[in-house]
Amino acid sequence: MLAVGIALFCLRYLIPQKHWTDRPAKFSFWALNIGLFWMSIATLFPLGVAQLYQSVKVGYFDARSLKFLTTKTNILIEWARLPGDLLFIIGIFPIIYLAWIAVRYKTAHPTAPGQLPSLYTEISESHEET
Repeated sequence: MLAVGIALFCLRYLIPQKHWTDRPAKFSFWALNIGLFWMSIATLFPLGVAQLYQSVKVGYFDARSLKFLTTKTNILIEWARLPGDLLFIIGIFPIIYLAWIAVRYKTAHPTAPGQLPSLYTEISESHEET
C-alpha cells in the first residue's frame, strides 16, 4: 500500500496535466482498501481467533499443525477471502494504466548543460573586514 501511494504521488507529477484524470486513482484507492479490509475481516481475523482458541485449548504446537490448518472450516474461511483478493488485484490495474500514461506522454527533458534546472541555489555572503 505504501508503494502504491508513492507510485501515485510520483505519477501525478510525471503525467502532464492535460492527460491526468483522478478516476483511475480513486478507483484504485477504494478497490485496494476495500479488498484489504475484506481479506482482514473474512479470513485473517476469523482464522486468528480459531487458532488462538485452539492454542489455548490444546496447545500451540497443535494450533500450528497442518492437521488443524487444513480442516474443512479453515479451508472454507480461506476461500471466503477470494472476493477481497480479486478486488485487490483489480485495484492494481489502474496504477499500471497510469504508469503507461506517464511513459506514453512523458515530457522532453532538457539535455544541454545550460538548460538544466538548478537543484539548489548557492548563497554566498561576502565577509567584509573592518
